[in-house]
Amino acid sequence: MRSNGSAAPGAETSAPDTDASQGGPPLSDAEVDAKVIDLAGLSEIAYGRERSKAAKAMGLSVGWLDKFVRSKKAAIVAQAAGGAEVEAGGQGRPMDLPEPAPWPDMVDGTALLSSITKAVSRYMVMEPGAAECVALWVVHTHALDSCGITPRLSITSPRPQCGKTTLLDIIYRLAVRPLLAGNVTAAAVFRVVEVACPTLLVDEADTFLPGNDELRGVLNSGHRRGGSVIRVVGEAMEVREFSTFAPAAIAMIGHLPGTLADRSISITLKRKRADEPVESFRYDKTEELDQLARMCARWAADNIAQLREADPDVPANLYNRAADNWRPLLAIADAAGGEWPKKAREIAAATVDADQTKRVGLLADIRDVFDKRQVDKIRSADLAAALVAMEGHPWAEHGKTGKPLSANSLARMLANDSISPNSIRLGEDTGKGYERAQFEDAFARYLPPPPNATVTPSQPLDFCGFSANLQPSQSNGCDGSETAQDTSISAACDGVTVANQGEPPKSARVRVRL
Repeated sequence: MRSNGSAAPGAETSAPDTDASQGGPPLSDAEVDAKVIDLAGLSEIAYGRERSKAAKAMGLSVGWLDKFVRSKKAAIVAQAAGGAEVEAGGQGRPMDLPEPAPWPDMVDGTALLSSITKAVSRYMVMEPGAAECVALWVVHTHALDSCGITPRLSITSPRPQCGKTTLLDIIYRLAVRPLLAGNVTAAAVFRVVEVACPTLLVDEADTFLPGNDELRGVLNSGHRRGGSVIRVVGEAMEVREFSTFAPAAIAMIGHLPGTLADRSISITLKRKRADEPVESFRYDKTEELDQLARMCARWAADNIAQLREADPDVPANLYNRAADNWRPLLAIADAAGGEWPKKAREIAAATVDADQTKRVGLLADIRDVFDKRQVDKIRSADLAAALVAMEGHPWAEHGKTGKPLSANSLARMLANDSISPNSIRLGEDTGKGYERAQFEDAFARYLPPPPNATVTPSQPLDFCGFSANLQPSQSNGCDGSETAQDTSISAACDGVTVANQGEPPKSARVRVRL
């Protein structure tokens, strides 16, 4: 048995021997490859019936067999799609998607996540909790087969030169089958996902994503297993289904469109200060990251069954889609153990969607206007003006334009809570406005009781980060807040492996031709 770290990251490896309990000589590499080809040609239902028995017969874990079959199926589909003609004389070139071979030794999950966090932090200045989010999400790309939701990783910044591209380059070395694109179309996304299920790394999305409803729809649908698009293809006008389910990290200046942000774990980057030195990322010096990618592959293969059965507890302030986004990552943290279950939940609880926080803050400020004026109705323009006049609140420089909140903008924001302006009478005048009664249900659902309330209603689970003084609570997650959080890391990369369990083949690369 090998000691920890005994195998070099690039060392030649071979598949584990056939289980001796099966009897007979071990299968040769050629025989194993032939069986994998046969399995790749089966339907999903047929493969599901055969996979456990086939894995046992070949002396492989089910997780490894899944990886080999997926890689072989991608190559078969690409060849059937006419890849030879494309490579010979078509435009562009075949895509080369690196898939790291699993590390030859068993991997400790706690040390692995800590090592990824430390490696990311070497090159990036990030808010507390952000590097941990990246570590969990990277491992999630390797364990995609275990879950029904793949949260998008939103990487945004208020202006250029904040490190978004560098972070994508780092993730490229760590994730499984990464595909980096500075521009992409909806058709390209669902076709490449159907063929190879890559980890999509979309850069400069602010230059083509806003207003691109078709692309946004494809990325939205890929958030859930079973997400797909339907297209008519070929001269025979055949109706075909294309999968869209795949991990995606999206980097852009500004904010993701609302429906996409709702499906994302968010990281906001800032430009580093002169007194915040970090190492420059070198494209030709990635041995540590490449080794960590192989360790991710091994850990995911060894823990895939546990992750499939996981149903992790989610912090109470995360609900609906936010809870769905975090469950796959919390399952990984629980399986890794150590300090990660607690740490991941602290980060998740602090990651309240900024847009949702703003909407709840709007309700709190509207209630404050009604209370201070002691009125039960108010004109739309007067309510907007009162909100803009609140010092230290975001309404004086609202939205991407930075202009003051208008009556029309207010109406659009309130529409999410089914509140719309009505014709009201104030004295002898009539006009568009709001009555307090329209807000009472939203106040009761999303806000704590006012300080002078005599009865304290039960607190709903979807309370979104406001304390009793109606001010946004500080958080320490990936949304850019400044609250400190313990992110100490004690394990180095060379302390991750613990035991030798046989060696898989050397890293493969999936060649995809569309």
